[in-house]
Amino acid sequence: MKRNSLYITNQYILLLFLSFVLLLVVGNGHTGGDEGSWGYIGRVWSENNLPPYVGTVENKTPGIFELFALSNILFGVNVFFVRIIGGIAILITSLTVYSIGKKLHSHFAGIFSMAIFGLTMSWYLLNGPETAQTETFMVLFSTVSFYFVVKGKESLKWMLWIFLSGLSIGFAIAFKQIALTSAAALSIFFLLYFESIVTNSKKIAGLLILGSGAVVATFISVIPLLLSHVSLTDYFNGAWLILLKPGSSAPAMLRVEECLNIFLNSRLVVFYPFIGLIIWQSELLKNKYFMGLMVWLLFDFVGVNASGYYYGHQIKQLIPSLAVIIGIGLSNALSQQSREKSEMPSYAAVMVLFIIVLFFPYQQVITNGYKATRGYVDDKKELGIWLKEHTNKNDYVYIDSRDGIILSYSERVSSSKYFDMIFVTSTIESDQLLSDLENKPPRYYITPSIDGSSKIGKYILGNYDLLLTKETDEQVYKVFQHKAE
Repeated sequence: MKRNSLYITNQYILLLFLSFVLLLVVGNGHTGGDEGSWGYIGRVWSENNLPPYVGTVENKTPGIFELFALSNILFGVNVFFVRIIGGIAILITSLTVYSIGKKLHSHFAGIFSMAIFGLTMSWYLLNGPETAQTETFMVLFSTVSFYFVVKGKESLKWMLWIFLSGLSIGFAIAFKQIALTSAAALSIFFLLYFESIVTNSKKIAGLLILGSGAVVATFISVIPLLLSHVSLTDYFNGAWLILLKPGSSAPAMLRVEECLNIFLNSRLVVFYPFIGLIIWQSELLKNKYFMGLMVWLLFDFVGVNASGYYYGHQIKQLIPSLAVIIGIGLSNALSQQSREKSEMPSYAAVMVLFIIVLFFPYQQVITNGYKATRGYVDDKKELGIWLKEHTNKNDYVYIDSRDGIILSYSERVSSSKYFDMIFVTSTIESDQLLSDLENKPPRYYITPSIDGSSKIGKYILGNYDLLLTKETDEQVYKVFQHKAE
């Protein structure tokens, strides 16, 4: 094989290639529903002194709200600042995945892992363009936490590295609560990886140090909330206890159907032959560090299934451990097939090219290209801008929908902290929403449909006139105008 073709096995050349792929993917011209909601939360926090958990209801830990608040302070209403930060996070995670594979096995194991991770994170199935998702940042910090454990074994100051690992997993939790499963896996990985070099008492000390790092990171993440007069009770109720309510988890039957669909009827099946290759290599399964990686994968599989919803971005939690495991398995298999060490680079280059062909985000790139030929039109963004142009700064609006895109770009405040109907799950929230609508009547009430038999429906039909309808790619919205106008 020509020497030039071996450049693809250099981590920095591969990083440049993955950067190009991300650029192709991110520019899809549309804001995601979650991105719109967090954009709204960040905006009203920074502009209207309505902090998370008090002025708005959402079931995420504060990291993502803080990023969007910063984005709004710097650039106003937009999505691309946080998407760019998310793209950088993916590239840093790619290098971290490479480093883990290299330290645990070999350079080529790291390269294979890096290629699989970087390309998979761009898939249409995993909401590739929406790099501003919580999972992007959660995955960064959880992956770095495992790297710090691996790094710590090489250092005399291993306790410092373990503290940094705990700090990193704490920041992962600050972006999404389900990183707790990664934290549990991290603890087991630490015990297995350090099994031969520290005493039992030092292992206990290490676990305590891990925990203390996570606590410190959590405290750091809530400081902006405390400065905005959000109490710790508000934080625990809004970020943690809310997870016990129906809106945060799916019904049992939906769980089974969606689980089977995502794992048996999607592009994820391309991973399964590689997993079979791992099982065939029994010597790997006897290695304690490799078993630690399998524990990481298992616990994150539990995390992905915890809510019962299977939106593409939720699957991202699986990808770092899966990529490292497969990367090591491939490198180990190729090294066994190489009669001489000099053959390995050529085999590895062919394997990287194979990975690129197999894992390239074709659907997302084609979809973006199709949208570009039509001209990017973000219908919900345009509806939000229409609201801005037809209201005054002090007017309230209400969007009866399950995403905040329209609300975000309207640059107006919702009549209720329950701006997302997914969290109106009982008569308590419904009555509070009705009270909010009565006390702070929105100038416009926008909904895909209206139930005239419900209390809210009766209130709207009694106090609002249907002004017009607005069609988007997904649905038709009814725009009601207050009769007082």
